[in-house]
Amino acid sequence: MSQENVAIVRAIFETGATTSKEEILKALPEAIPALFHPDAEWIEAPERVDSTSYRGHDGIRDSFERWLEQWDDYRFEAERFEDHGDRVLVVARESGEGHGSGASTKATIFAVFTFRQGKVSRYSEFYDEAAARAALT
Repeated sequence: MSQENVAIVRAIFETGATTSKEEILKALPEAIPALFHPDAEWIEAPERVDSTSYRGHDGIRDSFERWLEQWDDYRFEAERFEDHGDRVLVVARESGEGHGSGASTKATIFAVFTFRQGKVSRYSEFYDEAAARAALT
């Protein structure tokens, strides 16, 4: 099952990397239930000033919408996928241009996807690799 989990996460990142912000937002109502367990947790990076945790499909959609509305342009590209059984660690580069401000940013993000019954049951993001690796245990 773990290789299937990696394939799911890889597809999420590959699709997101080639899809516009508007297309992502339009796809969320259908994509989230297909990929995420109904009571999934979505935990934003604790390093973020606006860090919040969400639960369920509506919460995950709220997180996506809130995050994407901050950007005129936002991109992410996975650099590496690591199989950890029921968890997948993704190392990715994100970049964006702030909505209104035009300020540019680039960062490396570490995301841990936890699976249950073939769907993501928890998403946790970090800007610190050691913290992400600690979440794998």
